[in-house]
Amino acid sequence: MALKTFVKISNISNLSDARYCAGMMVDVLGFNIDPSSDSQVSDSDFAEITEWVAGVKFAGEFYGAGLDQIKESVKNYPVDYIEIGDLDLVEKVGLLGKPLIFRLEINNSSQLAQFKSDLSYLDELVKMVIVISNNEKLFDEIDSQIGYYNGNLKLLKGYGISEDKKLGNFPGLALEASEEERPGFKDYGQIMDVLELIEED
Repeated sequence: MALKTFVKISNISNLSDARYCAGMMVDVLGFNIDPSSDSQVSDSDFAEITEWVAGVKFAGEFYGAGLDQIKESVKNYPVDYIEIGDLDLVEKVGLLGKPLIFRLEINNSSQLAQFKSDLSYLDELVKMVIVISNNEKLFDEIDSQIGYYNGNLKLLKGYGISEDKKLGNFPGLALEASEEERPGFKDYGQIMDVLELIEED
């Protein structure tokens, strides 16, 4: 059964999450393949997990790696997308031949003021933008600004989802997976709640 909207799940690190999300027809599964991160999923674990799922795309997520590290990692992980959060790397990483997903943080008024400009810059360079925020006071204003966006980017809502269960003006959602308590034993928590909410009747 399909979902009503586009969904990306980040931080996949176990087969339980991957199989559940693929079964729910999530669009993209993201894996932390950043060699500078303590939570990096190894290339062997990535291969073992992804060979058991079908019908989804895979994103390689980077959180602090430089360009050379990203280049090397992408060689060892057959991902469909590269996800980064550094504006300075966008154009250079774009030359690696993979479509990009960008994480755009809006946690204060100055970042909010820069929002439209950042989207304008990213419009022709990336495929998707995940908008994230840890400042609840900004949620409504971010939603409002998204309503005026008419560019080419697919914008994914990565904040306030568990609180209001609303998409707002966004065409998609970005959720985050969690660690298994032990192999094969998993509480899907927010992911299950949201995916069941947006499941087609």
